[in-house]
Amino acid sequence: MTTRRLFTAIFFVALFTIAVKDTLDPDMWWHLRTGEYILQNGIPHHDIFSFTVPHHEWITHEWLSQVVMWSVYATSGWAGLLILFATLITAIFGLLYTIMPGRPFLAAFILLLSALTSSIVWGVRPQIFNLLFTAVFLLLLEQVKNGRWSRRALWALPPLTILWANFHSGYFLGIVVLLVYLIGDALERWRDGDERALPSPALRFLGMMIVLSFLAAALNPNGIKLWLYPFQTLGSSSMQAYIIEWQSPNFHNKIFWPFVILAALGGMGMIFSKKRPSWSDLLMFGGTAAAGLMSARNIPLFAIVAAPITARYLLNSLGGTAVYPLLSGTATEQTSTRLMRILNWGLLLTAVLTSFIWIDRRIAENETAIVEQYPSAAVAYLQESGLAEQRGYNQYVWGGYLIWHGIPVFVDGRADVYGDEFLDYYVQTSQLSDTWREPLDDFDVQYVLTVPDSNLAVLLEADTGWQQSYSDDVAQIYVRSGEGAE
Repeated sequence: MTTRRLFTAIFFVALFTIAVKDTLDPDMWWHLRTGEYILQNGIPHHDIFSFTVPHHEWITHEWLSQVVMWSVYATSGWAGLLILFATLITAIFGLLYTIMPGRPFLAAFILLLSALTSSIVWGVRPQIFNLLFTAVFLLLLEQVKNGRWSRRALWALPPLTILWANFHSGYFLGIVVLLVYLIGDALERWRDGDERALPSPALRFLGMMIVLSFLAAALNPNGIKLWLYPFQTLGSSSMQAYIIEWQSPNFHNKIFWPFVILAALGGMGMIFSKKRPSWSDLLMFGGTAAAGLMSARNIPLFAIVAAPITARYLLNSLGGTAVYPLLSGTATEQTSTRLMRILNWGLLLTAVLTSFIWIDRRIAENETAIVEQYPSAAVAYLQESGLAEQRGYNQYVWGGYLIWHGIPVFVDGRADVYGDEFLDYYVQTSQLSDTWREPLDDFDVQYVLTVPDSNLAVLLEADTGWQQSYSDDVAQIYVRSGEGAE
């Protein structure tokens, strides 16, 4: 084994290791229950988990993701889910690695930065499939542009879009990526620019594949409704106002710093590149960066798109320097001796063993992490006391966990199901508006499950119409006392 191959292997072992995340995503719980429901009863088209909006339409755009998630959990538990999604994340960056220049050293550095940038959404969640399909689309387009694959490879786009549309409504990202390549490369051909631009016949073929892919996306249980669904969620004012990942990133938070660094490196690479940036790269890089600035949810998409672009222009800007041969991978590698090959294999086995031990520990501690973040003891109290059969008001981020335990919820992470009007209504209580009692009274809520010492908890503590019946470090439960309110 050569040193470069050892470096690459250890890099991806390390990437897989850090991709093993605790199963703490608040939406994971209802995704799993939905997958179970689908396998037992078919795909739901109206809400089945809340007592507040059972009449609301539910476009189950992630149904195939949910079926996969539940099937893995049912057969191999939390460990299976952890390993599956770590594998998917590693595959995403493996696909990017194949189309990046500067392998292995520069490519690995940019990939690491891209991984850190996208890690804000890592976990057991359907969004990972979005990133995977985005990477597949980029692979197809870049391999065709580089002349490694013929344009016939683009025939894979419509069937891939069908699959993507059934895994997640983010399939529309793929359509946008295809359109950007089409427009950008057409502009390059018009001005006789980038030699990597697709020739006119290939552009016409790509245009046909875009139309077919868009039409193919309708082959899902919700039909053509999925064409409009992405625009409905993007236009939701409540999602923007109340869900953190839909808001603009707060750069005082260090988790967003890799985004800034990756954007800066890509921008510097384009500025100092000896070759003028192509329209496709400018549109892809600038468009996804702007989307990331508007909403933190879009930052991982930027990380995937920007990685090969950043590597390409950084490498080009370093042409003629002393480090170029090393970073470009063109430097002659010394022939490995037998002893060196044995040592390299030993290092790789050590890395794999260390990874195995670390992952095994992470899996073992997963249950503890869940208990520390979610109201497991409080939910047990609800079930034992009979309160679980009553109507309750719950924290938005805990709704999925209650669904997991079979408790009807006031609200949960399916913001699209509840709609802007209901979410505004829900926060009347959580944000203590003048009409904070209205949602509790309208739905005859008998208990409130909230975090300790929250503003709502303090208010309920002082209200004679409510009394505390349970408290621990994670959650508090207040029940109606029947004495009226002050």
